[in-house]
Amino acid sequence: MQNIAEAEFWHQHGAISQLIIEASHLVDQRDFTAFAALFTADGALYRPTTPEPLVGPAAIALSYSATPATRINRHLISNLRIACQSATEATSSAYVTLYSSDAAESADPIFGATVQRCLIGAFHDRLIWQDGRWWLQERRAAFALNATPQGLVR
Repeated sequence: MQNIAEAEFWHQHGAISQLIIEASHLVDQRDFTAFAALFTADGALYRPTTPEPLVGPAAIALSYSATPATRINRHLISNLRIACQSATEATSSAYVTLYSSDAAESADPIFGATVQRCLIGAFHDRLIWQDGRWWLQERRAAFALNATPQGLVR
């Protein structure tokens, strides 16, 4: 039989995993307000494309809403690692593969749009437990590889 500490660890691991996956899903669905609401009021997001961190849900939502309306993004999350420092603090890291295309260009009705950009990187998150759930306190996103087919960088 599992002891309580081990059961609690797996419960917290599952809740944090769900938060990380939900964040990417919301960005891919262009629900930037809901994505930003996963951050604490003073949460910081370091994007590879912005020189300074975005601080707070309003700044995060505003920055993401500048994404071209025709862009299709799909974030694939893998190699998720979670470490709980305490009952209220955790860190996570995950690899992210970002596929992007432009919906304005013709897409095959069965096979979809052609990938125009493929970037591989990582998310490094700090999370806190507050008000009965986990929140993103800080996310640092960085790209390590550009697998975009030659001539298609956008």
